[in-house]
Amino acid sequence: MSGRLCANAVPRDEVKQRFETLAARDYVGQQQAWNYVRFAMEAYTGLAPRATCRDWVLHFTGPSGSGKSFLAELVANAAFDTWEEEPYSMPLLGLASTACVVAGALTSALGPLGMGVGCTAGVAGANAAWNAYTSTFRAPRPFPSQCGVIQHKFSRSSGVDDVLLWEYSVAKELLRDPAAIIVVDDINRLKDSDAFERFGRLLCGLGGNSIPEFRSGPGDSQLVPASQALFLLTSDLELDTSDHISCEMQEFDEMLDNVRTQSTQFWQRRALHVPDWWEQLPIVPFRELCADELSQATQKYLYRQCEMASQLVRADLQRRSTWAIGRQRVLIWTGNVRFGIRSLSTIDAYITEQVAQSKLVGGRQGAWVVSDLHQLVMRPALQTLTVRNERGDNLITEGGHHVHVTWPNYTTITYTADVCLEITPSFDVGLPRVRFSRMLHMCH
Repeated sequence: MSGRLCANAVPRDEVKQRFETLAARDYVGQQQAWNYVRFAMEAYTGLAPRATCRDWVLHFTGPSGSGKSFLAELVANAAFDTWEEEPYSMPLLGLASTACVVAGALTSALGPLGMGVGCTAGVAGANAAWNAYTSTFRAPRPFPSQCGVIQHKFSRSSGVDDVLLWEYSVAKELLRDPAAIIVVDDINRLKDSDAFERFGRLLCGLGGNSIPEFRSGPGDSQLVPASQALFLLTSDLELDTSDHISCEMQEFDEMLDNVRTQSTQFWQRRALHVPDWWEQLPIVPFRELCADELSQATQKYLYRQCEMASQLVRADLQRRSTWAIGRQRVLIWTGNVRFGIRSLSTIDAYITEQVAQSKLVGGRQGAWVVSDLHQLVMRPALQTLTVRNERGDNLITEGGHHVHVTWPNYTTITYTADVCLEITPSFDVGLPRVRFSRMLHMCH
């Protein structure tokens, strides 16, 4: 598609199949919800025409922690892969002199023939280094930091000014890729009618059948159309337990009826008029996760963190590789990141305890506990994985390795250490402790 600037954009005819693969691998429960999304994506991918805001907006609503934002994340990752092109960082100064040194050494050893061989080697090496210098590698950029994706969460005091700032950020992303995925969490937190009306006009325009346009800034700034984009909204309309969507509720129509009841009560208690655009959007209802589903979701979460850790390690080694002539050094890691039964049991027990202690409406679902744990302890642990000590080594490079050297001084260092993701209870601060360690025999 013309005008697409994000190199990580997945071809449109592959997006739906990619979403189905990601959902089948990583998602748990809410089968009705992701089936609905699977068919709704036909309009986004061009398999079906787009005529109204129902074709470019989906509204996920249900209890907190039931998987709404994660399903939106999978949609975004299906359309835009989680990497960015990062250039190799390699100084090329001295290429010519290095080639001359090689040529000079061969001349001394072999005479005029050595000069020819040396010049050939120098030129070939310089070309190899230049090719490496002008190329890139794919560094991980997890949701929502990848190109083509933007995620915004409204606070309880968000008004018209906050909606305007959101509009400008959407325009900026649409300029990068017109088929951007726009995720907006907690739209129910907008504070007044003006904010809701402004937000709805941006999504649906007048009458609900005009292409959304977003200003790139205040005043008479550029209008950026969103005819190819997809907007994913989330909300939690559950105000008490009387209309609770329990895990036993499996029928889509029954869940939809409950959500409509919640919606009516929501607008009545807010003492606000129901905006026209609210009624136009397709609603995708979510129920709470059952206990066994939450346990499965936790296990899949740990697998994803192991995968992310592996990606971070390999990207770090690529950044540390050098391609200067005469001292080329390529770093490779053949190990894996794993977790053991004890770590899984620890995080399972923690989530169960937090859910049992929760006093919040909608707190029974538990996936929100995983989200908090990720932000507070998992992400910091991932960041320490490639931190170097005073000797310039990290957890991987201090482990076992072997070196292979070929002429002219092209060195490959292969690191072989396996790594454990360890999660242990913490009785002083409440949150479990997360760290990575080299595997000795097995991961616990």
